[in-house]
Amino acid sequence: MRSLIATMSVATLISSLATAADWPQWRGPTRDEKSAEIGLNKAFGTKAPPVAWKFAKAGIGYSGPSIASGKVYLVGGTAKDKDSDKHQDEAICLDEKSGKELWRVAIGGEYVDNGSDKNWGGGPRANPTVTVDGHVYFLGIRGDVYCLKADDGKLVWTKNYTKDFGGKLMSGWGFSESPLVDGDSIICTPGGAKGTIVALDRKTGATKWQSAELKDDAAYSSIVRAKLAGVEQYVTLTGKAVAGVAVDTGKLLWRYDCGDKYKVAVIPTAVIAGPDSVYATAGYGAGCDLIKITGDASGLKAEKVFANKDVVNHHGGVIFKDGFIYGHSDTKGWVCQDLKDGSLKWEWKRGGFEKGAVTYADGALFCYGENSGDLVVLEATTEGPKQIGSLKLPERTKLLRKSGKAWAHPVIANGKLYLRDQDLLYCFDLSSK
Repeated sequence: MRSLIATMSVATLISSLATAADWPQWRGPTRDEKSAEIGLNKAFGTKAPPVAWKFAKAGIGYSGPSIASGKVYLVGGTAKDKDSDKHQDEAICLDEKSGKELWRVAIGGEYVDNGSDKNWGGGPRANPTVTVDGHVYFLGIRGDVYCLKADDGKLVWTKNYTKDFGGKLMSGWGFSESPLVDGDSIICTPGGAKGTIVALDRKTGATKWQSAELKDDAAYSSIVRAKLAGVEQYVTLTGKAVAGVAVDTGKLLWRYDCGDKYKVAVIPTAVIAGPDSVYATAGYGAGCDLIKITGDASGLKAEKVFANKDVVNHHGGVIFKDGFIYGHSDTKGWVCQDLKDGSLKWEWKRGGFEKGAVTYADGALFCYGENSGDLVVLEATTEGPKQIGSLKLPERTKLLRKSGKAWAHPVIANGKLYLRDQDLLYCFDLSSK
């Protein structure tokens, strides 16, 4: 019941987004990486579901697709030639049924790869956000946020995180959050001394407020809306802390400092784990924290329930379901963690199956390996890991990168499974058995 209440609160955001079967933004309709679909062909063993279509011109980057109103939106970086260090981010729209490209628009100016881009790969990292009234929002690697018309890609407005909001990242891997649409606002986290979080009028780009009390450098994590201890708020991970701010003013409501353990890169999105709880995890040895929010509208306080390093999630995200966390830990492999005390119910390495990103649908965990590009499907149960399906991508990307991997998260929408490997976007049909 407690998790249901939290889910219902987050679900109020969907009014500005698309239908429940769509996947209109980062981590799905309610930003919890869970699809509401049932009856999927998930237990397919080693017989991979059919490929509905493949799109081979997505460009470089780690942005996942967003699906809404019969269209697929994604963003990628292109180069003038294969040896060039110069790239241009582009917003792309495809037909959902066929994968046919409908339009493509350049966003932001041409940029030159820095050292991080050359090692880990350039290109955008953020998923588009699509609204029911025909707008789509994109964020480029250099902090250019664009509002375009969803049907033809025409520009509505644009802002730049650094130029317009004094934005500053905690380290040098490029702006990576996926902006949050909430009613008539779009909520962004540029970071920096002017304020970590900014709320814009989503139709004009005009600034509504910037968080004067929260001034941390931005992390790579995306913001969520939640009702905690009875108070509506935006929750995010920064370069130093986990924090909640008021939805109407950006006033700091509570802060949970994480000290030096958040010193490299904080990437996963905060998980709302009930009506008064926030779960946060990050890589580079940071570990995980369960935070309890107490108080009321007159004042809130953040208290540690537990903190350990059994779950050290780099950037593949975790799933909260029925009091348990599922995902990959750099220290343990794939795990199930009990939030009552932080202990592990099970851990699984499947003969070396590498870390990756996870999405939940129809009682199953769809785990996308970042090195091999293999997908493994596990039953989402506390009883232990039970593999019910696996597939290999028919073809891997040939784009060169030294350290970059398949980091886009799996997406499930309208009976289809989407897997991106740089320039290649696969659409698998999970509707037939």
